Amino acid sequence: MEIVTNIFFYFFSFIILLSIIVFVHEFGHYIAAIINKVKVETFSIGFGKEIYGWNDKRGTRWKISILPFGGYVKMFGEDFFSKKKVSSSLSKFSFSEKNVYQRIFIVAAGPLANFLFAILCYGFLFTFIGKQNIQPIVSSVVENSPAAIAGIVKDDKILKVSDKKIKDWRDISLTIKLSQQDLIDFEILRDEKIILKQIKPVIINDEKFDQNTPKIGIIPYEPTIEKYPFYYSLYLGTKTTYEICSYTMKGLYLLIVGKGSKEDIGGPLKIAQVSGQFLEAGFLAFFNLIILLSVSIGLINLFPIPVLDGGHLVFYFIEMILGKPVDKKIQENMFKFGFAIIITLAVFLTYNDIINIFKF
Repeated sequence: MEIVTNIFFYFFSFIILLSIIVFVHEFGHYIAAIINKVKVETFSIGFGKEIYGWNDKRGTRWKISILPFGGYVKMFGEDFFSKKKVSSSLSKFSFSEKNVYQRIFIVAAGPLANFLFAILCYGFLFTFIGKQNIQPIVSSVVENSPAAIAGIVKDDKILKVSDKKIKDWRDISLTIKLSQQDLIDFEILRDEKIILKQIKPVIINDEKFDQNTPKIGIIPYEPTIEKYPFYYSLYLGTKTTYEICSYTMKGLYLLIVGKGSKEDIGGPLKIAQVSGQFLEAGFLAFFNLIILLSVSIGLINLFPIPVLDGGHLVFYFIEMILGKPVDKKIQENMFKFGFAIIITLAVFLTYNDIINIFKF
């Protein structure tokens, strides 16, 4: 019975998380379309049969559909491959009749909305709740750990890890995780002297998220919470959003070159599990996960894969260079190829989730 309850709870939290992120993304497309006087026919959260919906004064059908795994905005004249001719009286409301710069703006607005949402959320969090700061100063060292063996002691300040400047304790763990080196270089400040150390991390299972993580055995001081003016919070939010994108790209690069771990990536089942765990940890933790995934989904949508927003943008940039749209047949074949990539990736991620979660 407990397993059934957990599955329901994880699924429920996953639906909430995904629906918020999808709404933000699609709302970006919607607003950009309205600004450019494109008629939006449908705004759907989910796919398939409609559960509930209504029409607004612009004639847009807003609806919630039965399959809650995404969503879409359907614009008039969006189907580039349709053989139907748009009448001259309605052409000014058609997506396909807009110039290439307007189409770029409409398509890019989805991912940009995800980034802007994250920046604004961080802005409000850092202003009204505060930002958690953990100084990169060692409070204690685990006995017989790699750090202890290397001679790290209490009150050592970590300045650099693998030549990357460390500003916050979280930078240490992320840099260690992404370094993929047997021996990692540490630059440490001790008694106003800079000391260089090489430390080999050990892989420890994180019981909370059931994931293997490299550790060196150092513990920080308690975090401090600091509130900032809203304008500076927006700057910090922008910086944090950029850092998430940077770490995500580096992690993907390591996976592509074969230096990363398949355990580091997750599909819908893994996201459902993590979203449930974060919701159990409290609203603030769950809200931070929503922000994090909003940035990740915005970034992934910009990848130059046909079907994704980034794939459409590539065709529009080529159109700008050539002065005419890419041949419809080429685009159609590329979209089929992109769709095959997405399906293959979805199957792989789901399989990977099942293997990692259930440990087959």
